[in-house]
Amino acid sequence: MFGYLAAAALCLVAVLVLRSDPWSLCEVPGLSSLFPEQCRGQAGRLLSKGELSSYDGGHGSPGLYLAVLGQVFDVQKGMKHYGPGGSYSFFTARDASRAYVTGDFAEGGLVDDVSELSPSQMLHLNNWLSFYQKNYVAVGKLIGHFYDEYGNPTKALEDALAAIDVGLKLKEKRHEENKQFPPCNSEFSSGISRVWCSKNR
Repeated sequence: MFGYLAAAALCLVAVLVLRSDPWSLCEVPGLSSLFPEQCRGQAGRLLSKGELSSYDGGHGSPGLYLAVLGQVFDVQKGMKHYGPGGSYSFFTARDASRAYVTGDFAEGGLVDDVSELSPSQMLHLNNWLSFYQKNYVAVGKLIGHFYDEYGNPTKALEDALAAIDVGLKLKEKRHEENKQFPPCNSEFSSGISRVWCSKNR
């Protein structure tokens, strides 16, 4: 008898979760195995800006998400930093890609438009994206600036990726130039001047 009550309670929880946010099933221990089809596609989930804005980690929030270049990550394990009152809380529940580079954390600077960033700045932003890809779980894409309603890349994302590619090429070029012409230093003290250069690597 107790087993039937437990099963009924589990079903009730599933129905309530489905009503509020169907994707949260995958976050409830034990339920993801009961709904494998729904949870399998979670990494390909598409979120609107309105949906993402509810994932701020506050009371009643379904979780703690942020987006970089339109890719959405679950940063729940970093609640200390990204949760309400945390030092990086301004990044959560939105795509604030530009601020990772500019350091402008005012509301007007917490935006996803990176069109005015230089290739080297875009390379820096790409390092942040790699950090999140390595350390946090990707849950989907944000519909809007970088992905359309079908999850396809927009021209803004193509331009951003092209700028990152240019940044990588410039970095490689500088590396090659430093190998060929190593940086030099000079010093003048007590009538004696000295010049030395780094060794080629």
